Amino acid sequence: MVLFLRIAIFLSVFSAVGCARTYQARYVETSNFLNDYSILEEDRDDDALLSYWKEGADWSHYKKIIVDPVLIRKTLDSGLNDRPQIESSRLKELLEYRVREALKKDFKLVTRPGPDTIRVQLAITDAETSTLFLDQLTTLYPSARVSSLLKRLAFGTESFVGQASIERKVTDSTTGELLMASADCRAGGKTLVGSFNDWDDVEQAYVYWAQQLSYQLCQKAGNPECREPE
Repeated sequence: MVLFLRIAIFLSVFSAVGCARTYQARYVETSNFLNDYSILEEDRDDDALLSYWKEGADWSHYKKIIVDPVLIRKTLDSGLNDRPQIESSRLKELLEYRVREALKKDFKLVTRPGPDTIRVQLAITDAETSTLFLDQLTTLYPSARVSSLLKRLAFGTESFVGQASIERKVTDSTTGELLMASADCRAGGKTLVGSFNDWDDVEQAYVYWAQQLSYQLCQKAGNPECREPE
């Protein structure tokens, strides 16, 4: 137990100076955004919790991307169910902005379908804020940190952090053929960076997902200099 407390103290200090802002949760609840969830596979390396990539797809000729407006497809237990519409609208705008900013580094963003164009569609299915004071408490105090770590071991997320879930699909813009689909959930890490903004964990999850999608599509297209998500 003494050793465990020492580890917790070290982790608390490490968190305060900068560990991962978000991490992948253990489970994601799906909505009705995707047509067929049976095709999704679990636990692909460095991918979403549930994902599908069409085998044999030729990604190399796709140079342009249409990014559709982000949708809200709340799950039954979504934290958005008790939130005002204005917050859902803000989250949609934020996720779309992050995705566009990430994708435009390697692709041309367009609005019309074409043979060299893919369509990206995203849906926000859940978003829950952190509980600021208790989140900070379980970051800094060793005994509370231990309790938070035990919760993560048992349930996949730490105490009082925010979390977010989204679903995504990528299709050929002219044929509608499904090329990729995924569902993922991320939760906030124990760090003081951003700990005074109860939406920070959600916003950082959006940053990660935007960078991840950009990186994956960049690699699929065969580009030599693709930037991994941070």
